[in-house]
This record gives sequence, C-alpha cells and structure tokens, in this order.
Amino acid sequence: MAEEARVTDTRSLIVVFDGLRPDMVTPALMPHLHAFQSAYSRFPKSRCVFPSETRVNAAALATGCTAGRHGVVGNQFHAAAVFPDRWIRTSEREDLLAADAVFTGGLIQVPSLGERLAAAGRTLAAVSTGSTGSGWLVHHRAEALGQFRWSVHGPLHSTPADAWAEIERRFGPPPATATPQTPRIDHATTILLDYVLPTLDPDVAILWFTDPDYTYHYRGIGSPETVAALLGVDAAFGRIIDAWQRAPDRDRRAIFVVSDHGHITNRDRIDLATAMTSGGFSVDTQADGPADLGLVPGSAAALTLRRRDNGLSRAVVDWLAEQPWCGALFSDGPDATAGAIAGTHNRGLLGLGSGRTADLVFTLAHDDAPGDGGWAGGGLHDSNLPPAGGNHGGLHPREMNNMLLAAGAAFRTGFVSPCPAGIIDVTPTVLHLLGLSATGCDGRVLSEALIDGDMPVHETRRLAMAAGRHAHHVTISRVGTTQYVDGGGRD
Repeated sequence: MAEEARVTDTRSLIVVFDGLRPDMVTPALMPHLHAFQSAYSRFPKSRCVFPSETRVNAAALATGCTAGRHGVVGNQFHAAAVFPDRWIRTSEREDLLAADAVFTGGLIQVPSLGERLAAAGRTLAAVSTGSTGSGWLVHHRAEALGQFRWSVHGPLHSTPADAWAEIERRFGPPPATATPQTPRIDHATTILLDYVLPTLDPDVAILWFTDPDYTYHYRGIGSPETVAALLGVDAAFGRIIDAWQRAPDRDRRAIFVVSDHGHITNRDRIDLATAMTSGGFSVDTQADGPADLGLVPGSAAALTLRRRDNGLSRAVVDWLAEQPWCGALFSDGPDATAGAIAGTHNRGLLGLGSGRTADLVFTLAHDDAPGDGGWAGGGLHDSNLPPAGGNHGGLHPREMNNMLLAAGAAFRTGFVSPCPAGIIDVTPTVLHLLGLSATGCDGRVLSEALIDGDMPVHETRRLAMAAGRHAHHVTISRVGTTQYVDGGGRD
C-alpha cells in the first residue's frame, strides 16, 4: 500500500534542455546534470520523434504521441486551408492559433497532458524561454482550462494575466534576449522555484530552457559561447536540484530531464528549390501554388505532388535518388515498410501516417566526421542558419538521440536502461505516477526504471531500400507496440 500511495500521488517536474546532445553532458561542461544522470535513471537509447525538430517534439512531449498522431508534422508545413501562399511557422503562436481555428478538432489531434490532467482534477503549469510556438504547444489549452503558462515573450503569450502582473512585480520584467540565453534561463528558473512550485503547487510542471539549442544554432556546437551556455543552463539546473533535495515532500516529487532532439554541424547548404528547378521540375514553396510540386525545405524536406501523375512521382524519386546530397526517401503506401513509390520507405515507419504529411519526405545527406569543436556529426541543410552552426531535423542518429533521465522515489538509482525509449514516454510515465491512464498515447510507461517495474522485451531492425543505383535505410526499435526511429540515411 505504501508503494501504491507513493506512485499514485507523485508530482512531476519536467525540465527541457532544448537541443542538448547527451554526449555533451560531461563533468567539465555540465557538472550538476552529469552528477544527476549518474545517480538516477538514464535512458541512453532515447529518441525524439521525427522530424527531429523543436515544435514537433514539443507536441510529442505534451501528448505522448508521434507527429502523425498529434498533427504538428514539421517545424514548418503546408496547409492550404490555413495559409495558401506559405507554410505554417510553428515557431509563431499566431500561426498555431490560425491553424487551430481551421483544422477540424484543432491543431493538436489527440488529448494533451494538460487536458488529461484537467479531466482528472489535476493541474499543469508551464514556464518557457522557448519560442512563442513551443511555449504554447506544451500547454496549448491553458487559457480554456484556467491553468498557468508563462512565456518569456510577454503577457500576450502567458496566462492568466494577473499571474503575469504579479510575477513581473515580484521578479521584474524578463531580461532581453542574449547569446547565450543564460539571463532569461535564470529568470525563468526563479519563477519556477519562487512562484510556480510554492504558490501554484501544480501536479505537473514543465520548465523549457531554450539553450543550448539557441547558442548551438548561431555560434556552433563547439564554440566558446556554447560552453558558456552549457555551464549557464547547468547552473540553473543545479538550483532546481538543490531545491528538490531540500523539499520536505521530496519522496512525492519526480524529476524528468529531457531534450527535444540532438544536434549536428551544418555542412554545405543545398538550395533545394533551385536544384529541383535545374533538374527540370516545376516547384514552388507555396501551400497552394501553381507548380507541379510544393516544397517545404529543411534537413527533412517535404514535397506535395499537386499533379497526380505516377510518371511525375516516379521521375522525382528517380532524380532525388541520384543526387549526392539526398538521404532517405519516404512516401505513403499500404505496405508496412515500403512506400507506394518504388525506391521509398513507408513514411509510417517515421510516425508520419497523417493526412497533414506531404506525399514525399526526404532527408539530406549526413556524416559522422568531426564537426565544430571536434564534436562528431554533420549534415547538409537548406536553412538560413550560419555556416558551421548547429542544426537538426533529419535522421542522423545524433539528431534523433535525445536526453532522457528520471529521478524520484519511484525510480531506480544508478540505473542505465538497456531499452529503447523516447520523448513520447514522458507523458505516459507522468500519468502513471499519478495513477492516471495513458490510453491513446503512442509512448509507454518507462517500467524498466521503476523500482517495482518489469524489464520489457525490445528489438531493433535496420530496413534497407534500393533506389536507382543507390540504397538508403532506416533503423527502427520497438518495445511492445511503441516504436522509435533510431536514424537513417543513404548507404
């Protein structure tokens, strides 16, 4: 009975380190987090969902579901009913609200953690230093539920209004943006520790740190600024651990540490629209444009085939397969592993079996050579990020590998899980600790790390696909019915 009471009344704090590569958690760079991961439960085989992008995984964290289930199928994606002349910018809350108003049932297609908790008479509070989009996605129904969300971007993106005013009166306005983002991260940590936890006492709290992702992107993975960013965000986490260890009800509180994706170093930029036009294809970047192909560029690019012509789809795949910059190719189809277009995998393997997903998804080539600062991993890209900046979105294993740790009275200490796991497992496990059902989530309860839990059976498969004179692959792991994407690319 004591164990049951402990589990069914365990409150959780989820701390998100945006973009953190697990291999950068070292005693020199992140001493507090390194000590924490050594002491508690660690999941080195954890994966984000594909695409390995921030808002896709913010929604995955908030729902326990893959992109094809929750509906945010890319950091940017086409939906002509929302914006016919451009893509949805998921970094912007205003775009998400527009999509939420247009899509039947709303933008998020499955119940969120906030909604599940509210239905059980429980509460979620979110504090975010990320974009207005990611801050909204982790608690997208906060206003309707009368619950708490604070964004560093101001009262328009926060709720309730009187809480924003009280926080600003007590702690001052948010600091200006900087590189690294340490001042904002420190401010948000103070709000969590000195207002949210003691005043609101939520059943679940989420704290989103925008670093190291922000600094990775604009200064590079191995830059001096990134070292400062890692030390800064680690110091903020140290404050959280100190408060947790001193709390009189520590045995009723769990902490999850998660990153939403990994990072690699930018290699050359490939202008996909120009390359495809030069290849003889009619292409534009509008959601409802006049060209045969609608393109959303990125490390994981998406193509909508506006002209339903088997000859066109075949020609596009054949041409892409011959480009040295192309990685793995995916399309829809009835087969469990092969896409309908010869030479492609089924996009359902990526968790993208959704009507919002483009007809053809492909990644750009990557490598595991030393990149910025000697950190392994790099890839081609089509973005406005600086040369040698950090990037993500594709299928490099270092993009897909995210940080995942769990601590609390219900979890094993000094435990390293041999099982595949992922960001989609956080919400089911948080719900389990409160005695609530996670039915409908794609993720699973992290039972292997629970003191009274079982070690699940797991398997990993590498699926190869010939495409023209070349081949590409995707590696999939499975625990029960939960599937994880480990990586993929050209062979």
